Amino acid sequence: NDPRIVVSYAFQALGAFCELIESTINNSLIQFNSTQYITASVASSDLFQSQAQSFIDQFKLSTTNNFLLSLNMIRKTTQGNAFLSGQLTNYQLMVLDDKQTVLTISMAYSGCSCHLSSTCVNQLSIYKNDSGNVTSFDVPGFYIGCYVIETLLQSTLQCFYDQTCIDELLLYLTTASPINVTALDPSLSSQYSEDSTIEYLLNSLMIEEWNPIQIYDRYYDECQPIECTYTIKTRNSVIYIITTMFGIIGGLITVLKLVVPR
Repeated sequence: NDPRIVVSYAFQALGAFCELIESTINNSLIQFNSTQYITASVASSDLFQSQAQSFIDQFKLSTTNNFLLSLNMIRKTTQGNAFLSGQLTNYQLMVLDDKQTVLTISMAYSGCSCHLSSTCVNQLSIYKNDSGNVTSFDVPGFYIGCYVIETLLQSTLQCFYDQTCIDELLLYLTTASPINVTALDPSLSSQYSEDSTIEYLLNSLMIEEWNPIQIYDRYYDECQPIECTYTIKTRNSVIYIITTMFGIIGGLITVLKLVVPR
């Protein structure tokens, strides 16, 4: 139950989430781009923009919900079936003296039992033994608990906005080769903050900003209308009506004079 190994798995899980989200979005885009927009007649620019925005909003909502639905189903299934964590962070196994009986003992974090909840966590502390001198480092924003995924979701990237914290963390981690990590820039404009949890990032599919483009001209050219017609509804003025009536009456009088003999 070495915290350094747990951190390693947490980083791997974070990378896997990035790849999974990218794959999910790309697959959804393929399906979305194969959808045809068909109208009986050419839609106006305002109507086109409104309907296109509605389709885009539905795409974003369905893509996000489908991903989160699958993730939450896996989380609940794991907790409901009390699956053992690979690092035995939720249950410890104890073999009795008879060598035939194995007991499972629920782990507890901050007074919270993994038997009752999968979201129990403690502040992550990494220990290092340097020639008998044991030191520890509390990683800001990072936790250890029942499951790697659950603790990752509650963790933040706070440490990775601080170069000093990163350098200190690397001193406690054992790596096969030197790693050069540069701190994130907190001055950059972002909808996420240093204390945003990984779960919050996943709820937004780790997307900083959606940039949909709606081009009415391309839609209009694709339709290639042969002709365009329009109707203008107007109301005649009083003067026009009176003038027209006098004109009709005058015309009738003239016709009657020609037809009716004196």
